[in-house]
Amino acid sequence: MRLFDFFDKQADLRPDAPAVIYADEVATYGQIQAESRKIAAAMLATGLAPGAKVASWIPNNPLFFSVQLGIHRTPFVWMPINFRSIASECAANMEAFGAEWLFIDEQFGEHIDFLREKVPSLRGIVVLNRSMSDCPSLDEFCGSFSAAPQDINIAPLDTVTLISTGGSTGRPKGVMRVSANWLTLIVNYRLKLFAESQPVNLVATPLSHVAGEVAHAVFAQGGVNVILSKPNPDHILEAIERYKITTLFVPPTLLYMMLARNVPGKYDFGSLRHLMYGAAPISLEKLREAWAVFGPVMTQLYGLMEATSTVSIMGPDEHAEALQSSRFGSIGRGSPLVMIDVQDEEGRFVGPGERGEVVCRGANLCGGYQSNPEATAAAFRDGWFRSGDIGVKDGLGYVHLVDRSKDIIISGGFNVYPGEVEQVLWTHPAIQDCAVIGIPDEKWGEAVTAVVELKPGANVCESELIELCKDRLGSVRTPKTVAIWDALPRSNVGKVLKKDIRAHYWNASGRAI
Repeated sequence: MRLFDFFDKQADLRPDAPAVIYADEVATYGQIQAESRKIAAAMLATGLAPGAKVASWIPNNPLFFSVQLGIHRTPFVWMPINFRSIASECAANMEAFGAEWLFIDEQFGEHIDFLREKVPSLRGIVVLNRSMSDCPSLDEFCGSFSAAPQDINIAPLDTVTLISTGGSTGRPKGVMRVSANWLTLIVNYRLKLFAESQPVNLVATPLSHVAGEVAHAVFAQGGVNVILSKPNPDHILEAIERYKITTLFVPPTLLYMMLARNVPGKYDFGSLRHLMYGAAPISLEKLREAWAVFGPVMTQLYGLMEATSTVSIMGPDEHAEALQSSRFGSIGRGSPLVMIDVQDEEGRFVGPGERGEVVCRGANLCGGYQSNPEATAAAFRDGWFRSGDIGVKDGLGYVHLVDRSKDIIISGGFNVYPGEVEQVLWTHPAIQDCAVIGIPDEKWGEAVTAVVELKPGANVCESELIELCKDRLGSVRTPKTVAIWDALPRSNVGKVLKKDIRAHYWNASGRAI
């Protein structure tokens, strides 16, 4: 089974059934199926070689699915770009992996010439909504191509999706997701959460991330995805009642905003069955509050891009059992088709209560990193993927995260790579050295924070450095605060000791993650 096979089974059965609701407009299964098939036919006529990278820079709307499914119907590789990315990040990702085609929304049309200049491999650009800068609209591109199904042989281990892990200032890694990964993802959700339902799912976060993966599990059940253009907490609360939402994914930051904006008794949350949270550490206090406000519906998702974002799903029943015990806040014991465990540095499994690196294995694991055998070898060992997270398991195999070994900041559910931010800070003439870390924050989980050392006699204000980063990196990766220290702590060989800087901020919080 390929990703589009799940969709087609529902479209063939109920072509007039609603698949997506967006701005009160309904797109049916039949409409999205036909549109995606036309896109596939048009792409097959471009002459691109099998394996060619086809990027999409599209905000949350029904056309996202038409383009995604259309590319999946071909021997090409879909490369999603987060719609919140800035143009330089989009260009860097496409250039790094030689993207040859791009589907872009008209709201990003002003960047077309820039992208053409920065991505010499680009052979074609399609603007979804209208023709711009000599680029055809989607309707013009599809023209008179047929919506008849194409018989393309896509094998289980063929790479069908390439997800970039980096951005505009560092060389990104490309996670090669194979066809079998999507199958595993959908089966995991169906076995664990959706076995006897037709979900009504609310999409409130970018479809290029976890929300888009959940959406396809919903399609596989014949459910409906209600799409919001922006993650507004008030609109989310209203939509739950209005559309009788049964399923919703949010990062902890957005969950906290929803709790803060909720007025007791104003909204009816009785339709909810699964309020899924993940992508960042969560406050246990906030989790208990959410359990009280939304009911016994909290569902933990623990995943990584390399493991198709479904390493572990801990459902409401397990939350209820753990509510009054130390197991509350666990990431669970693995999804139905995934094994999860804890290993020491030598790759030996550790016993209950012992710290080690969280590892997983299963058909959810990607095919490695594109053209990066060194990184692939470092992350995969004896069939297990090394997450970089430090965890402890109990006697029943439930795992708690206690720390993170990889130098990644998870802020508001998005990965921020400190090296990217540091590269920008180093461009300022007043900066001698710097270190970027995440510090505890009730809203963001971790707040991106820069600690800088100035050149002798130099002077700079915090706002100037923040504005520099915002211009180059966008708001997600910009430090929330900048601290100026006389000197950064260093080892005997001159390496900046980030662990000492991190301890300065984290020790008082009583947290390590």
